[in-house]
Amino acid sequence: MVVAAAVFYPGVASAQCSFTTVATTSTLDGDCVTDTTILIPNAVTLDGAGHTITAVDPLGGHFLGAVVKNGGGSANVKNLTVTASALTDVCDGGNDRLRGILFDGASGEITDNTVININQGASGCQEGNGIEVRNAPFDNSGSDLFVLISGNVVTGYQKNGITANGSVAATITGNTVTGAGPVNYIAQNGIQIGFGGTAMITDNVVSGNNYTPASFVACGILYFQADGVRASSNMRFANERDQCNFGRGGGIFNPVP
Repeated sequence: MVVAAAVFYPGVASAQCSFTTVATTSTLDGDCVTDTTILIPNAVTLDGAGHTITAVDPLGGHFLGAVVKNGGGSANVKNLTVTASALTDVCDGGNDRLRGILFDGASGEITDNTVININQGASGCQEGNGIEVRNAPFDNSGSDLFVLISGNVVTGYQKNGITANGSVAATITGNTVTGAGPVNYIAQNGIQIGFGGTAMITDNVVSGNNYTPASFVACGILYFQADGVRASSNMRFANERDQCNFGRGGGIFNPVP
């Protein structure tokens, strides 16, 4: 059975994005624009089929939250380009923080995507993560959910390229994460594992995370109160610091839980 849907999830996806759903795979029909979060139904794979979803501000407001997010306990995203265009520079917190692809309380796979320009311009707002996976509680006492983040290209992010926070066990492999280079408005991090998260980080290329003022530190790969990380065969260059470990809460820098 083939179902063509104007919205991906009831009441939340922009009618400008349409999908063809067969079994548990929803395939994006073409490039589209959304002014609100597109949710992935539980246990469904969003296949971008090489197309692009562009986030824009809604009429009379500004874009809130993730461009693409899980709607249940598991999801997959593949072959999708996610971007944003000319978003208003307004700082938001919690669920309203800007992200490209967000898994919150979900396991699954984020593979072979391009996440570009998830930002509000030259903004100091502590949001705009390219790919983020997170799960409460944000310490080492919870049951970890597994997420594979593989083969993605992440660039033009505002704060972090790839983030794994809380009770998650992430395999982060074969990604290219490129920051904005030396900037004076925000301390970027390429890959962040924090707040009880654990990860295997291999074969990534991480560069261009460099905050020029002395007040904070930008890191290629950052551990902040992480719960066990193994990293190998990663190429890191042109970062203020290639690797940072603030596992005991030290250091002068600005993590985002």
